[in-house]
Amino acid sequence: MPSIKLFLRVGFSGDEISLQKALNMVHRNIHEYVAVLFYASWCPFSRSFRPSFLTLSSSYPSIPHFAIKESAVRPSILSKYGVHGFPTLFLLNSKMRVRYHGNRSFESLSTFYNDVTGFQIKSLGKTLRDKTRHVLKHEKHKSSEQESWSFSWARSPQNLLRQETYLALATTFVLFRLLYLFYPTLLVFARFTWKRINRDVKLGTMLEHPLLI
Repeated sequence: MPSIKLFLRVGFSGDEISLQKALNMVHRNIHEYVAVLFYASWCPFSRSFRPSFLTLSSSYPSIPHFAIKESAVRPSILSKYGVHGFPTLFLLNSKMRVRYHGNRSFESLSTFYNDVTGFQIKSLGKTLRDKTRHVLKHEKHKSSEQESWSFSWARSPQNLLRQETYLALATTFVLFRLLYLFYPTLLVFARFTWKRINRDVKLGTMLEHPLLI
């Protein structure tokens, strides 16, 4: 099954070389469409997406499938493609780039493929269907266990920086920018407060220890 080999070879170990290979296929019109998935190894949603992506690569063997690992490419590449969350799936050809918006079910994904490409899904063999069903069942169970902590990054700055790098950097930039803009006002206010405190302290001292004439 060549599509399975393609998935296992490129699937979840893709880097910039794999991405360039996919783009070369697009620019040279070697295939009508190319599927590119951007994913992150730490993301539970990326892991739950894997069985559906595997089945897609088998159901649409005429479409090469590439999965690009977030940590294996430069941030500028992710920004170029507007990838700010994971998983992110594109269908590409020399004339267009369509991003998938929807849930991670195979039914929704196959509808997306059919609408964009016009290709009909290829029937899966019994062995592959059984294998896919087993993987889906395993991933569903695993995903349900992870669902309770999937948003735990909101309580951990370390996880926030690791999982939402762009959001963390943007938030930090805004905070520093606001500090820069309000710094003169804050400095004047601090000096005024300091002078007032010193004046009150001196006045209190004079009242407690009046000068004797």
